[in-house]
Amino acid sequence: MTRKLNDADRAAVDMLFDRITAAKANGNGGNGGDGYVAAVTAAVSEERIQAVEKVLSLLAEMPAPEPSPDLAVRTLQRVARAAGAPGAAMPTMPSYINPNQPMA
Repeated sequence: MTRKLNDADRAAVDMLFDRITAAKANGNGGNGGDGYVAAVTAAVSEERIQAVEKVLSLLAEMPAPEPSPDLAVRTLQRVARAAGAPGAAMPTMPSYINPNQPMA
């Protein structure tokens, strides 16, 4: 089942993201300016805003995807290749990570 946002839902999403942006600009990791952000959105009912907040909170509860089991090993190998001379053989990296264990 695919549902699309109507204009009222889109306005509610825009308003919430504008609030987040305004909060960041007012001293919570803002852009270093004077902290004033003017956001212009259409009038939005509190019901729509609560519905969007509910969906966003559900999305925040979703588990993060597990990284690839060999991500650390591949990253170290890539760093070694980048640090080495072009065409040089890649050094053998000892495996300190068990790829069968979850990373988080």
